[in-house]
Amino acid sequence: MSVAKLVRYLFVVALAIALGAIQISPVLAADATSAPAGNGEFDGSTFKCLDYTNGLGDNASTKMQSVLGQLWMQGYLAGYYKGQGKLELSDDKADDQKLSSVMLQQCRQYPGSAILTVAQQAIGKDVYKIPSKTIADFSVASYTCGQQVDAKGGSAGDANKADLADLWSFAFIQGFKNATARDMVISVDNKSVLTGAIARSCGKNRDMTLLDMTALVADKVKLQ
Repeated sequence: MSVAKLVRYLFVVALAIALGAIQISPVLAADATSAPAGNGEFDGSTFKCLDYTNGLGDNASTKMQSVLGQLWMQGYLAGYYKGQGKLELSDDKADDQKLSSVMLQQCRQYPGSAILTVAQQAIGKDVYKIPSKTIADFSVASYTCGQQVDAKGGSAGDANKADLADLWSFAFIQGFKNATARDMVISVDNKSVLTGAIARSCGKNRDMTLLDMTALVADKVKLQ
């Protein structure tokens, strides 16, 4: 191991120790799919595939919800694969289009299912490369904690971008935990707790990527 890699490893270990465990009370997937989203937050455990496909048209009145659905699935699958040691990011537009096509195909096949269910039980059975650049126009591979912290305190447009990154991070954590606890859903009511933990740690580690910080926090989440 090189000196640089050793230093980074020791830094991550020290940060993980400093974070400590984050206790979350999950619900069973069967119960989550019938529960309303908390505080109007987008919730992949209740958002149906039919709603996703219906909102994909250019003139659809619910297009923004489908955009959020796609962002959520990108974050979820990134976490799901990361939890299995299989995450691979790609800058190739063909890989992005392939994943989008699979999402559409599977949602058309299971219109009554929540996108969480389809992401885990249908799409997640195979391993797809995750686009480095999300549909929300931030690069997973390079978007830093510092950029996220600054966006939260920036203009309305920047703050909206930070909110979308928070949604991606929350979905990532859900996917990461489902890699080992398949039937458990983290209630969207816990989103602010998790994204708050990320934000606090990001404020002290501005050079770390949001992806790495989210993965670190995900690993510290303990499902009671």
